[in-house]
Amino acid sequence: MDGAVRLQLATGPVSWGVDFADAPGNPPWREVLDGAARAGYRGLELGPLGYLPDGVAEELRARGLILTAGFVFEPLHEPAACRRTLEIAQRTAARVAAAGGRFLVVIDLVCAERGRTAGRGDLAPRLEPDGRRRLAGTVAAIAEIARAHGLRPLVHNHAGSHVEFEDEVEPLLDVVELCLDTGHWAYAGHDPVATYERWAERIPYLHLKDADPARCGTDFWASVRAGAFRPLGTGSVDVPALLAALAQQRFDGWAVVEQDREPGSGDPVDDLVASRRFLEEATWACA
Repeated sequence: MDGAVRLQLATGPVSWGVDFADAPGNPPWREVLDGAARAGYRGLELGPLGYLPDGVAEELRARGLILTAGFVFEPLHEPAACRRTLEIAQRTAARVAAAGGRFLVVIDLVCAERGRTAGRGDLAPRLEPDGRRRLAGTVAAIAEIARAHGLRPLVHNHAGSHVEFEDEVEPLLDVVELCLDTGHWAYAGHDPVATYERWAERIPYLHLKDADPARCGTDFWASVRAGAFRPLGTGSVDVPALLAALAQQRFDGWAVVEQDREPGSGDPVDDLVASRRFLEEATWACA
């Protein structure tokens, strides 16, 4: 191996099932911060706007944590939602920058028609050209907001959204870089290792997930409830091969270990510890 991989490990509230700030069953935010620190992680994402409080940087520092990024999880292609989406982007970018974060991750919201065809490129209804242009325009506008706050904007592939498959992601790489989510990419039927090797220069930040194909059905949220996303090393993603590819490219940055789940299900801290230990062992083996 010509290089070495230098992963700085983070996680996010999503590993506790926090996709939306006001969702029933969300754990108290201090539980998430305490759990991330107890699991041995250095960084944390902001999660949905409104979940973590203002002034969270001090709470993070008290636990030895660093804020890495925030995300905008909104319907990027819908004209009626554009103003609200950009307002959320402004507020999120300001919050991330104030807390010392470096990235703003742009994610298309899972919608009904695509959520029911997740992972099935042959069945998934696609946007017309005008819809693709609107989506790209919204991504570009959010990217400008991020840059104005000193953040690096990234688009994120997400199962059950209109930014799921390779032909939907690639055109956006002319506008922004990519936060490659390995579990969602595997869910979509793509190979995260081959994709990282192809787009490595456009991927400064990772979401590391594993996925169980047997639980990845065509209904995205039902699949999440069924436990489609697993601790690293227990699903279909070839994590050691990905680590080798990262080392080959001398990757030196944040990798956010995530596991989409229902709020209140499973043991997020135990799963995060298992994922961290798997990464540590696999990284040592690849060195």
